[in-house]
Amino acid sequence: MTSHKGRYLNILAFIPNMSNSILVLRKSRKAFLIEYGCAAFLLGLLGVTRLNSPLPQAIEYGVLGLAGVALFSAEISRLTTRYKIREDKMEIINGFIKQDKKNVYYHPLSFVPDLNIKQGRIGRILDYGSVYLKAGGETTFEIKDVNSPHEVLEMIENMIGQNRGGMNKIKED
Repeated sequence: MTSHKGRYLNILAFIPNMSNSILVLRKSRKAFLIEYGCAAFLLGLLGVTRLNSPLPQAIEYGVLGLAGVALFSAEISRLTTRYKIREDKMEIINGFIKQDKKNVYYHPLSFVPDLNIKQGRIGRILDYGSVYLKAGGETTFEIKDVNSPHEVLEMIENMIGQNRGGMNKIKED
C-alpha cells in the first residue's frame, strides 16, 4: 500500500483562513459502497432487462426510484455531517437547516489520552475509518467514516500537543 502521509498537510496552504479553520472533513464516499453498488446493480439490471424485453413503465419507474433513493440517501448522509478542525477546537456539525453543533476544545483533551481509530476490514483495505475519543467510559466525540483516519488522528494529537504546550508556557510564567 502506498503511504498517504502528508496528504492533508499539503492542502493546508490552499485553505483560506476561515477563522482559523485548518481542515474541513466529510464522510468518505467509500463508506457508502453498498448504497452505490445497489444503485448500480438496479440500473444495470434495468438496462439488461430493457434490452431483452420491455418492462411495464411502472416497474421501470419503481426501479429508477429505488436506485435514486439509494444514491440520494448516501449523498444526504455524507453532506449533512461536517467536521472542522481548527487551531484551538474541533467542531462537529450535523444537518442543513436544523443544525446540531458540538465544539470540542483541545485543552481539556490534553488530559485524556484515549484517542482511537475504528476501522472494519473493508475500511482498512480502502483506508477509511472513524476517529473517536473516550473519556470516562463514554464517547466524547467521533469523526465517522473519514479518509486516512491515521492522518486525522495524528493531526488531532498534534493540535492537542500544541495546546498542551501553550498551557505549560503559561504555567511557567
